[in-house]
Amino acid sequence: MSVTMLKRIALLAMAVNYIGAFIPGMPIWFQWIGRLAAPLFFYGMAWSLDKTHDKRQYFKRLYMCSVLMALVNLLLSFAVQKTGLTTAVTNNIFATLFAGALFIEVLEYGRKHPKKRLRLWLIYGGWQIAFALIWAALYELAEVPYAILSLFSSLGGSALMCEGAFLYVLMGALFYYTKEEKGKLTAGYLLLCLVFFLNAAFGIWGKFFMLIGNDVLVAFMEITTGLVLWGASFRPILDVTHMLNNDFQWMMVIALPLLLACNGKRGQCKKYFYYIFYPAHVYLLWFLGVVILK
Repeated sequence: MSVTMLKRIALLAMAVNYIGAFIPGMPIWFQWIGRLAAPLFFYGMAWSLDKTHDKRQYFKRLYMCSVLMALVNLLLSFAVQKTGLTTAVTNNIFATLFAGALFIEVLEYGRKHPKKRLRLWLIYGGWQIAFALIWAALYELAEVPYAILSLFSSLGGSALMCEGAFLYVLMGALFYYTKEEKGKLTAGYLLLCLVFFLNAAFGIWGKFFMLIGNDVLVAFMEITTGLVLWGASFRPILDVTHMLNNDFQWMMVIALPLLLACNGKRGQCKKYFYYIFYPAHVYLLWFLGVVILK
C-alpha cells in the first residue's frame, strides 16, 4: 500500500470523524472510526519528510496552513460570540503536523551535529516550556480567549499546546525513526496506545498528577499531553461508558495493520488536495451542524 493510499484512507476516516463530531445525532462509532486518521496522517508525514524534493517548502506549507486555519478559527469564534452560537471550530491538525515535523528536524540536526546537541535541546526545550507556561498564564490568569491563544500557538510552532499535544508530536517522531523497521514500529506504537488505554481504563496519569499537584497542574498536563486527565480521581476503574464515549483515543490501535501494510512508496497524489480538503470539510460540517442545531 502506497503512502498516498494511506492518506486517502486517513482522509475518509477523518471525514467520518467530523461528521460524528459536528452533526447532531450521529452515532459515537463515527468518532471511533476517526481514530484511524491521526496515526495515518502522521505516518504519511514521516515518509514525506524523506521523500519531499524541497523540505523548506514542505515546512512552509504546513506552517502557512497552520497559521491561516488558526486565523479563520479566530474569526469564526468572533462570529460565534456575535450570533450567540454554541460552538466554534478549534481543530487545526496542520499545527500539530508542523510541530511534529519541526521536532523531527531538531532531532535530526542534533544527531548530525553532536557538539551542538545540548545547546540545541536547551534552546528548543526552553522555548517550548516557556511558550506553554505563557499560554497557560494567559488562559488561566488573564482569561485570554482560547481562539487567540491557538493562533499564538500556531505562530510559535508549539509542540505542547497544539491539537493532540506532545503525544501526537512524539508519535510523528516514533514513525519517522521506525518506519522501515516493522518490529520497532509495532512495539513503539503499541506502547503509545497503551499509554492512552491505561489513562482511559484506570485514570492512572490523572491520579498521579493529582497526588503531586493540584487542579491547575492537572489542567496544564491535560493540555500539554493530550490525555484526558480531569476527573480521574473520582472516576471508577474500567468505566466502560467513559472509555467508549469520552476517552477513546486508545482505539487508534486499529491503525496498526494499515501502518504495517504501507510500503513507503509515494504513489500518485495531488499534493495540494489535502491542504484544501481538510479545512474545507471541517468548516462545512461545522456549519451544517450549527444549522441543524438552530
